Amino acid sequence: MKPSTLLKRKGIKPEESILLITAEEALENILETIDEYCPNLQIGKMTKKDISTLLNNYADCVYNYHPESQHQERAVLLKNFDMLKQYGMTEDDYEALDFC
Repeated sequence: MKPSTLLKRKGIKPEESILLITAEEALENILETIDEYCPNLQIGKMTKKDISTLLNNYADCVYNYHPESQHQERAVLLKNFDMLKQYGMTEDDYEALDFC
């Protein structure tokens, strides 16, 4: 059975969004993690391109990681470590974020 057929039978719109989060909500979640794990990271100095990259990667991390212990936010910061070093992220920050 096709997913759209099953959804329609149950009265659910197949085109309905499921994972919806605004850029503001995503950045708020990331900033909370930065405050806790990377206090020297100067996100205010990041370029529009770098913030967009961070937000796009966050979407992947929301999909791939469970939300407990800020794993999604920590994963996006780890994934972008090389880029974030130029904004003050340190090796110590990386080690603090690492949950493996």
